[in-house]
Order: sequence, then C-alpha cells, then structure tokens
Amino acid sequence: MTNQAVNHHLLFVATAISILPLLFVFLFLRRRLVQGIAQTGIKG
Repeated sequence: MTNQAVNHHLLFVATAISILPLLFVFLFLRRRLVQGIAQTGIKG
C-alpha cells in the first residue's frame, strides 16, 4: 500500500487558474452574447 495525501489548497488554486480565462472571456463577450440572443429571439 502507498500513502497518498490530497493537497486541497493546491487543487483549489489549479482549478481557479483553469477557470479564470473562461470567466474573463465570458465577462468580456457578455454584452455581445445577450445582443445576439435578443436579435434572434423566437417569434411566435
């Protein structure tokens, strides 16, 4: 058997670093995304 430990703080930092670029892109393009959805809305 091997003794393994999980470094939760390192796991959290790695997760945050991997999510940050997607969050910045979403925040930057949020206005265009909402405008595109509003322009192609469902017409009933």
